[in-house]
Amino acid sequence: MTPPLDDGAGFGRAAEDAAELARLANLDPLAYEREREAAATRLGVRVGALDKLVEPLRPKPEAEARGVSLGKVEPWPEPVPAGLLLDALARTIRKHVILPASAADAVALWIAHTWVAERFQHTPRLIIGSPAKRCGKSTLLDVLRATCRRPLKADNISASGVFRTVEALREEGGLTLLVDEADSFVGDNEELRGILNSGFERSGEVVRVVELKGEFVPVRFATFCPVALAGIGKLPDTLADRGVPITLQRKAAAETVTKLRAPGARDALHKAARCLARWAADRMDHLHLDPAVPDAMGDREGDISIPLLSIADDAGADWPARARRALLDVFGLRNRAEGNAEAGALLLADIRLLFQGMSATRLPSADIVARLAEMEERPWPEWKAGKPITPPQLASALAPFGVRPTTIRPPAGNPVKGYYREAFEDAWTRYLPPPPPSAV
Repeated sequence: MTPPLDDGAGFGRAAEDAAELARLANLDPLAYEREREAAATRLGVRVGALDKLVEPLRPKPEAEARGVSLGKVEPWPEPVPAGLLLDALARTIRKHVILPASAADAVALWIAHTWVAERFQHTPRLIIGSPAKRCGKSTLLDVLRATCRRPLKADNISASGVFRTVEALREEGGLTLLVDEADSFVGDNEELRGILNSGFERSGEVVRVVELKGEFVPVRFATFCPVALAGIGKLPDTLADRGVPITLQRKAAAETVTKLRAPGARDALHKAARCLARWAADRMDHLHLDPAVPDAMGDREGDISIPLLSIADDAGADWPARARRALLDVFGLRNRAEGNAEAGALLLADIRLLFQGMSATRLPSADIVARLAEMEERPWPEWKAGKPITPPQLASALAPFGVRPTTIRPPAGNPVKGYYREAFEDAWTRYLPPPPPSAV
């Protein structure tokens, strides 16, 4: 039997057949439906066979034509010592971006974790912030894009864009999502924040009702993947609480950085990615799931740190101690920038001291804020815009702990707004360690 589209008439007939297939592929669906039977007869093929020949030749929609394709990295041909790799990666980061050594160490560990994220229950977000423009956020994101596993950069993305992309690419090996300008659209998008928060845990997924074969059915979409978010100022607390905070600084006059366009810069980053690919292939299954977490870290900070500490412990040399110092430092930087990440707990502790020191059972709000303003080593004297904390701000800070002002009657004078000691007892028990015996 003569093969379809080749009746022995030579290349002339083949060219004519190819031109006819191209013409049919460019028809709109209705026009093609009207012509397909006659065209199949002219070409000497079955209608079903013609459909299969035409379909691959149809013009692709723009979205499909520009679809996401994440490049592959060829692993380095020889085993790579993790300690030396992390050393080089941290140096390279500081070569291109102005940030403290501890922050560079944390970023190097985070980059490495993107190559082994599926090993762990949590994937910490990398929260890249700066107080103003031109501090190097875009440069750092370029470094991440060159060194992270299967990076995908998005200057804007919807909630559905996140979970559909994660789901679509996870069978191919997942991705690392890099989001720039996050301050401009993430904060006001509650659904997007929820999706990004969900992807912090391996079990993260969302359910959406979609149409399949004419029926609407619930479908689960995975959300778990490493994410870096860059923006100016502060990102929403729920995202920050799941991330490693990195604060960039604007380059001073005496400081220098190497542009990524400099000769050899991109090659060095590509080599780092190849070395990371080889290290991950060799060591992922050996990474411990329960590294020692510093006591100073809270539960959430501990969850954030586990993948990074595990990588550091596996690297050995000075990296176990170096990683713990770096993480405590960057978390501490965030704490100080926010007045203290546990500002509420610090406030509870200081108020407990006030009640104990005055042997009081009730205190007016005005008295509490006046005494807090005298604590020079605390954030209260310059709580907002350089001014002391006020009674309304005090009430706002205490509300999450279930402590609210009420009307109290001082020993002398008229009723005023304030707090009874008993209102704090539950919060003190939940959020503070027991007071030392001398303070009771």
